[in-house]
Amino acid sequence: MKKIVLLGFIFLGIHQTYAQQNVKVIGDAHLDSLVQRNIELNQAANGIQGYRIQIFFGSDRRAANEARTKFLQLYPETEAYLVYQQPNFKVRVGDFRNQLEAQAMFRGLLTQFETVFIVPDKINLPKL
Repeated sequence: MKKIVLLGFIFLGIHQTYAQQNVKVIGDAHLDSLVQRNIELNQAANGIQGYRIQIFFGSDRRAANEARTKFLQLYPETEAYLVYQQPNFKVRVGDFRNQLEAQAMFRGLLTQFETVFIVPDKINLPKL
């Protein structure tokens, strides 16, 4: 009985291996061109729409740089951006594709900084 079960598993494994090697994808060539066009547009735009966490907003450049430095000491692997929109400075951190990705860091930053918001922003493309 054990030999029959073993033979069954071997046959199943051979069948799955054979089936995986002979997969043929049939698709419209226009779909491939649309995907490629989307990739090229995103690369030309130097980013995609996503979210960042804003940890500072104010007119004091020194305070903005201090907030950025403090963040980089806490999270050295995450990018921090100093943005100037007259007359205010903003410090925004991270490159999140959706709000859910930003939530984990957002909770940790609530105790470290006075004002913390998740804001929509153009983000850098994720590194592959």
